Amino acid sequence: MKREVFSIRTLFSAAMAAMIVTFVLIIGSLLSTFFAHSMQEAALSSTEEIITQVNSNLDFYISDIIGVSDYARNLARTTSNLAADDIRLRLEALIDSRDDLIRIAAFDMDGRTIVSTESERLWKPEDVVMEQWFRRARDGEGDFFFTGPHTQSLSPSEDLVISYSTVINYGDINRKTSPAVLLIDLNFNAVSNLSENVNLSSSGYIYIISNDGNIVFHPRMGEIGKGTFSEDLESVEEHVYGTYISEFEGRKRLTIIQTVSQTRWRIVGVAFMDELLHPLFFFRLTLVFLMITSIIVATFVSRGISNRLTRPLRILEAEMRDIKEGVSTTIPIPKSISKEVLSLYRSFNSMLSRIQELVAKVKNTEAVKRQRELDALQAKINPHFLYNTLDSVVWMAERGNNQGVVKMVTALASLFRISIAKGHDTITLKEELSHVRSYLEIQSMRYKDKFHFVIELPEDLENCPTIKLIVQPIVENSIYHGIKYLQDEGLISISVMEKDGKTIVISVKDNGVGMSADVAASLLDKNSSHQHLSDGNGIGLQNIDERIKLSYGDEYGLTIDSELDEGTEVIITIPKLNPITPVVIKR
Repeated sequence: MKREVFSIRTLFSAAMAAMIVTFVLIIGSLLSTFFAHSMQEAALSSTEEIITQVNSNLDFYISDIIGVSDYARNLARTTSNLAADDIRLRLEALIDSRDDLIRIAAFDMDGRTIVSTESERLWKPEDVVMEQWFRRARDGEGDFFFTGPHTQSLSPSEDLVISYSTVINYGDINRKTSPAVLLIDLNFNAVSNLSENVNLSSSGYIYIISNDGNIVFHPRMGEIGKGTFSEDLESVEEHVYGTYISEFEGRKRLTIIQTVSQTRWRIVGVAFMDELLHPLFFFRLTLVFLMITSIIVATFVSRGISNRLTRPLRILEAEMRDIKEGVSTTIPIPKSISKEVLSLYRSFNSMLSRIQELVAKVKNTEAVKRQRELDALQAKINPHFLYNTLDSVVWMAERGNNQGVVKMVTALASLFRISIAKGHDTITLKEELSHVRSYLEIQSMRYKDKFHFVIELPEDLENCPTIKLIVQPIVENSIYHGIKYLQDEGLISISVMEKDGKTIVISVKDNGVGMSADVAASLLDKNSSHQHLSDGNGIGLQNIDERIKLSYGDEYGLTIDSELDEGTEVIITIPKLNPITPVVIKR
C-alpha cells in the first residue's frame, strides 16, 4: 500500500490563504460597487450645484436688466416734463457707467424712433418693424423678449448683441400716453462670461438655449456656425427639464437642464461620464493593488502561523539530524508547544543530557583558554602610546587648550572601552571601527597634519559581529611603519563591504612607504620574525590572522598587498553572520 505523505504546514497555509482570499475578494467587490455609486451621486450633485449657481447668476443679471428697463420706462413716462435730449443724456450716462449695455432706444408702434442713445438716427421705420425683437414685443409675446446672439442689422457695428425688448408707455407734451417698444442691446460677452468659465469636467461645458430651441450661447459657437461641431439638441428638446444620461457621438454624458425663470431660457450643462468617473478607475486600480497586497500578506501570515505551529517539530528534526551527523547541541523547549511535541522533546533531551554535559565541559575549557590568550594580547598594548597620549593631554592643558584636552581624553576613554569589555570577545563592526576611530583621532592630534583618515561602514553592516581588536593593530602598523616616514601628508582609508552575501571584507589601506613582496609575505609566516613590525609590544598581524582562523575557519583571515613607495593594503575577511546587539559597558 502506497503511503500518503503530506505537509501539515502547506495544508494549513493553503486553507487559511483560501479563506482570506475569498474574504478579500468579497469585501473588494462590495467596496468597488459602493464607491462607484457614491462617486456617481457626488458627481451628479456637484454638477447640479454648478448649474444652479450659473442659473442664479444669470437670473440675477436678467433682473438687473429688467431694472434698467424699468428705469427707462419711468423716464418715458416723464417725457411731458423732460425734453427728449435730457432723457437721451440720462440713458447715455447709464450706458457709459456699464460695460454690458450697448444701446437703449424707444420706438413708436410704426417703427419711428422716439429716443435713442445712438448719436444719429439711422434706423428707418420700415426696417425697424421687420426686426424680430420689435415684432415679438409689439405682438405681445410675453412681458418682455430676449433674442439670441446676433449682429444688430440697424447698426454698422458687427459686434454680437443680445436684444431685450418690451412694450412701455411714453407721454408726449400734451400728457397723452402712447405705447412704444423699448430696445436694450446687451453685450453678448456679458452673458457668455457667466457661463464659459464654468468647469464641469475636463471637457464639460454649459450652453444656453432659448424657449424656441435656438442656441443663445455655446462655448463652441464658432465651430457650430462652421458646421465642424454639432450639439445634441434633440435629446434636450425631448427631456425639456431635469437630469439624464445619454450617449452622443460615442461618449456617455450627463446632461442637466434648468430653466431661467424670467426669460424661459434653458441652461444645459454637459459633463462626460468617463471624466466624472475617472477617479473611480484609480480607486479600482488602488483597490486591486491593495487586494493583491492583502492576499500576499495573508499568504505570508498564514505561512508564518503554520511555521510557528510546526516550528518545534522542524527544530527537533534538525537537531536529530545533527546528532546523526555527530554534532551535539542543546535543544531548548519552545514556550508554545503541544503536549505531544513536548513529550518528544523531553525524551530527546533525556537521551542527550550526558552528551551535552561532556560537550559543555569541553567548550568551557576552550573558552577559558581563548579568553586568557586574548587577555594576554590586550595586556601588551604599547605603554608608550598611553604615556605619549597622557603627555599630550598635559601639554594641551598647560596651554589652555581645554577643547583639545576634552577631545583627546574622550577618544582615549572610547579607545579603552573595548579593551576593558571582558567577557565580550565578539562585538559589532561599528564598535570595532569606533575603537579604531578613537585611536586615529588621538594619533592625528599627536601627529598634527601628518595624516588624515577615512572610515566607511555601510549602515546595514554596522551590527554584524566580529571578534574584537583585529583592525586597530593594522592601523597602528600603517602609522608607525608606513605613514611616519612620509614627507607629505598621509592617508589611511578603512572600508567595509559585503561580498557574495556571505563574506565581509575589511580593507585597511595607506599611502605610506610600503614594503617589498618578500617582507609582506613574511608577516603572516609563523617562522618569520616580522609578526608586528613594531618594538615587540603590539598585537602582531600573525596573531590577528590566527584568531580569525580559530574563530571562523581557515578560509578567513588576512592578506597583504604592498608595493615599495606606493603603500600597503591589508584585507581582512570574516564571515557575515546575523546582527547582534552592541556591547554595553557599565561605567
